[in-house]
Amino acid sequence: MEHVPSGEFSANAAWLCCAVLAHDLVRWAALLGGVVQAGTGVVARTVRTELLAVPARLVNRSGARTLRMPECWPWKDAFDRALRKLRAIPAASG
Repeated sequence: MEHVPSGEFSANAAWLCCAVLAHDLVRWAALLGGVVQAGTGVVARTVRTELLAVPARLVNRSGARTLRMPECWPWKDAFDRALRKLRAIPAASG
């Protein structure tokens, strides 16, 4: 809390809500993607470093989007596995 962006309470409250939402989304994505086991701790910095900061390019080939990443990236298999699991989650109906 030492580094909140403003001296105004409402701006800091909005910033804190956004930071908490981002943190929770990282943890849920790691859990649902199978990156970590249920009941174990998720370190958001590790997930960001290994799985969200992907050294890849999104290319469009004949209307199909493809993610091209280096073959020698150490977390490529974990990323592919997590992406498959997250894409397999059915969309919410409502």
